[in-house]
Amino acid sequence: MGTKDRSEFLKLFLKVQPAVRSYLLSLLRNGADADDVFQEVSLVLWERFDDYDDQYPFLNWAFGIARNHVARWRRSAPRARAWLPPDVEEKLAVTYAELEDELAPRRTALQNCVEKLGANARELLSLRYEKVWSLQQIAQARGMTLNAVNKALGKIRKALSDCTGGTRMEEMGPA
Repeated sequence: MGTKDRSEFLKLFLKVQPAVRSYLLSLLRNGADADDVFQEVSLVLWERFDDYDDQYPFLNWAFGIARNHVARWRRSAPRARAWLPPDVEEKLAVTYAELEDELAPRRTALQNCVEKLGANARELLSLRYEKVWSLQQIAQARGMTLNAVNKALGKIRKALSDCTGGTRMEEMGPA
């Protein structure tokens, strides 16, 4: 890192980190893949911070680098997947940037509420929404019935909705 202050980078990066992670997850649809690409993107943002033009939003710059790394990851991915067209990915980045001021406090509230859950509930959430396991996979791994998994996730979403002040958790999608 050259002439720009590292503390300025950290201030900017820590503010946009959740949005970049969410954006990557929306593009890659797999928590492990998104985490891998996020690590690469974070390093590039750090290394190229001197190239950042502070006349423009840092989040938009970060999204551009993230998009480039997603494209690179996809070219090297050994498996075929259905990808979003580039123009849709661009619109998604713009929308994320526009909504970030609104989403950041909601994301923080949700994180605080998740931390209040028990370990079993947090694990179920992680399996379903971070690792993107099917209900059947969770049921088999946890030794539960499909119905029990579905009910448990419903109760967890209701508890999170109540904790966040009624923010509609059903927007997370079906169990």
